[in-house]
Amino acid sequence: MAKKYTIFTKLLVVTLLLLSAVFTLSPDRAEAATKSYKVTSTTLNVRTGPSVNYKVLFALKKNNTVTYQSKKGTWFKIKSGSKTGYVSSKYLTPVKKPSVSTNSTPAVTTYYYITEPTGLSMRSGAGVSYKALGKTIPFEKRVQILKQNSNGWIQVKYGTKTGWINGSNAYGFKSTKKFSFTSEKEDVKSYLVMDGNSLNVRKMPNVAAPSIGKVGVGFTAEILRMSSNGWAEVQFSNKEKGWVSTNTDLTIITESIDQVGDEVTDSLKGLTFVVDAGHGNHDGGSYGVDLNGNKVNEKTLNLKAAQAIQVAIQNAGGRVLMTRNGDTFLTLDQRAKYASKNGGNAFISVHHNSASSSATGFESFYSNKTNSKEFAKAVHEGVVDSIKEEYPGYKDRTLKAYDFYVVRYNSVFATLLELGFMSNKAELTRLNTDKFRTTVADGVVAGLKTYYGRD
Repeated sequence: MAKKYTIFTKLLVVTLLLLSAVFTLSPDRAEAATKSYKVTSTTLNVRTGPSVNYKVLFALKKNNTVTYQSKKGTWFKIKSGSKTGYVSSKYLTPVKKPSVSTNSTPAVTTYYYITEPTGLSMRSGAGVSYKALGKTIPFEKRVQILKQNSNGWIQVKYGTKTGWINGSNAYGFKSTKKFSFTSEKEDVKSYLVMDGNSLNVRKMPNVAAPSIGKVGVGFTAEILRMSSNGWAEVQFSNKEKGWVSTNTDLTIITESIDQVGDEVTDSLKGLTFVVDAGHGNHDGGSYGVDLNGNKVNEKTLNLKAAQAIQVAIQNAGGRVLMTRNGDTFLTLDQRAKYASKNGGNAFISVHHNSASSSATGFESFYSNKTNSKEFAKAVHEGVVDSIKEEYPGYKDRTLKAYDFYVVRYNSVFATLLELGFMSNKAELTRLNTDKFRTTVADGVVAGLKTYYGRD
């Protein structure tokens, strides 16, 4: 009898091991479950084999999507278009599968306040693919949320129409409080002067409204309107107005702007800028060899250019926060959130390009999923004008919309600058000079002054 039980036990163990082998997902199968990956580094070399010792076949750009094929150590064999090769998996992140959208009714009565200047168009369903109803809810209007979709769209009623609008924080804000305000133009010109360290500028005169930035000590602006609940509307930038609470550390005067102080009209005083030197530490970015045979890492060049911009902004009266001032590493998420965590008005990321040996010129980027286009345009044009004055033949590769992580997921105005090509020996030699860096920095400041109306 004991012998039979022993045989039975052995058969049971073997069966369990076989089932485990069948149903346990191997590392390769686990990776294969996520077929698509996105590139997180500025440039990612694709090689013939799974190590840096193998030949480079081609290069991928940040946010390029690739298909996983197999794994060897920490290297993935991937497919991009019709090409295949190996890349280091640490520079890839899985592409999330879109979730199925569902509708729900708010647990408590909730309102949505429109902060989009052009208003929001109503549609028959929760998305832009649905038919437009021919009705636009104007700026500053309040509507009650009837239903909300998991994709961010909300069903509301306006007038006699019931339809869907995009309920993103970019176009308005939700609040369980029902409030309204009246506003009127002041009879006498008045100005406010910031006395405290930091004050939010909001899209509407209420603390529930989203912030469009912050102002600091010395910020001065004409009061355009006063609301009944104690807020003042000011010209925050040359394109955007905003509201600040007067129940804070500020002074309201009725003197002329000249009496307030001439320095305010031609400086960046009261504004804080985050300057981000791309890459750092083990993430060297691209590299190139100049005309003298010197190898230059992008992380080093980025920091030098960022520090030149820092000095120029400070000389113009602005405050600068550096994401790094040495050879340190930050994740893309840490960089993107740096401004919101530390009270920055805007974010400027500094990089250098790499492509063919003949590629040349300056280009910059913004995300069209944010409100940064006009800001990025002002900075781009300032840099181009400054460079062209010193280097007339330098190519303007234009301002482009692209969802680099640090600009896409930034809550303040954000732009990414690619100052030139390290793969071009002659251009790299020029890029690595104090003269070029100062020229770029002067252009950045000129662009900032234009955008914030300080020119």
